[in-house]
Amino acid sequence: MHIEKSPDLYEPGSVWSLNNRLTGAQPLGEGVLDGPEDVVIDSSGAIYCGDRRGWIWRIADPESKPQLLARVGGHPLGVALDSEENVIVCVAGMGLYRVSQQGAVSALATEVPRSRRRINDDSAIRLADDLDVAADGTVYFSDASTRFDGDEYFLDLIENRPNGRLLSYNPATGRTAVELRNYSFPNGVCLSHDGQSVLINSSNLYRVDRYWIAGPKKGQLEPLVTNLPGVPDNINRASDGTYWVAFAGMRTPVWDLAASMPGFRRRMIKQVPVDEWLVPNLNSSCVIKVTEDGEILESMWDDTQADHPVITSMREFEGYLYLGGLTNNRLGRVQVRPAPERSSAQVLQGASR
Repeated sequence: MHIEKSPDLYEPGSVWSLNNRLTGAQPLGEGVLDGPEDVVIDSSGAIYCGDRRGWIWRIADPESKPQLLARVGGHPLGVALDSEENVIVCVAGMGLYRVSQQGAVSALATEVPRSRRRINDDSAIRLADDLDVAADGTVYFSDASTRFDGDEYFLDLIENRPNGRLLSYNPATGRTAVELRNYSFPNGVCLSHDGQSVLINSSNLYRVDRYWIAGPKKGQLEPLVTNLPGVPDNINRASDGTYWVAFAGMRTPVWDLAASMPGFRRRMIKQVPVDEWLVPNLNSSCVIKVTEDGEILESMWDDTQADHPVITSMREFEGYLYLGGLTNNRLGRVQVRPAPERSSAQVLQGASR
């Protein structure tokens, strides 16, 4: 596989120049949370996330302590809210689940129709990863691998084959459909601002793709941003019509070389201890902003890598960016624009929950 040369992160004046814009982000739930991979905020300002112990947490406001909302089991990854502000969550190893505001847990999608003419049964949803909810209630979500379970995701990244797919769940019919097959580790999923397409992060291909779900291009997949210098994880809409993208790690020259040598990688996982595998640099803290046309406007870093060494997700709400991390022990909160004043009705709504 041909790998393009990664952009230079250290070129002075580059959009990729290291900075400290995420340094000093306010910690939320520090020491209570364990690996909150994603984060979402409801209309009252309450914050929701999962952690790798299988728990779903609710934080009433940035000054409050996390309160346990539910235990879903598995490993909760992407989280989103439906129109009734139920928490919809991708659970690695289990599928797509819903958690009500009262903490009731119900399964939405755990399998899809088995592919015809395939020897291996691919009906199970093995690595539900990230999701977004469309205006009509349809949930679009990624199944990052049909070959490996959640605790084996790194094997899929190293194998670097198109084992993933994009799925959709229709709440009206209860049916789950396969929208895209043979996708290389689809990770972040986000509806476009106009609702006409779904943006998908391919972690293995270092790019963001657009899949059209409406309009004259319906059913087509096209690249939006290519040759990113890092491993894109989640993607979410920004308030100004652009998109936020989180990098779980950054590319290195030696990893790019290994990615072009499947035989070398195969021998590595068979003959070398796990903690000595060649992998991308996962000790990074980076979020970028991308336009509707794929232009990269800015990058934000914590160049100390002290508090948020791995940022896997971000969510903007009322002028603040909330940061999630697969291996972090907290969420982060950093101001990115002036916060709007909240009405008294909004304040009362938040206090009543």
